Amino acid sequence: MKNIILLISMILLQLFAGNHKVDVWKTITIAPNESIDIDKVKAPVTLEIKNLSDEKINLVSDIKIPAEISGKSELSYRLPKKSSLKLENKNATSVSIYLHYYSSKSIFINNKELR
Repeated sequence: MKNIILLISMILLQLFAGNHKVDVWKTITIAPNESIDIDKVKAPVTLEIKNLSDEKINLVSDIKIPAEISGKSELSYRLPKKSSLKLENKNATSVSIYLHYYSSKSIFINNKELR
C-alpha cells in the first residue's frame, strides 16, 4: 500500500512540475557603454523594468517596444515566446535598474540563468 501511495505521489509530482512559476526581483547595475541581453525566452515573460537612475536606457528588440526608458521611470511589458531584449547604457555613468520578471520558465540574462 505504501508503494502505491508513493508511486501515485511521484506521478502527480511529475505531472505538475512543469506548472510552477518563476517570479524574480533583481536590482542590476549596468556599467557605462555596456548592455544586458535577455536571450530568447522559452515561454512568455511579464517584465517590469524600473530605471532607478536619472539617465535613459536604450532598448533594442526585434519586436515593437519603446526605444528607451527615461530616467526615474518604468516599463511593464509582456515579452512573447522566442523574443529577446537588450538594455543598453550609452551614458558616461553607470545606471541601476530594478528588474521583475514572471514566467513559467527561467530566463537567461547575459548567458546566465536567473531563477
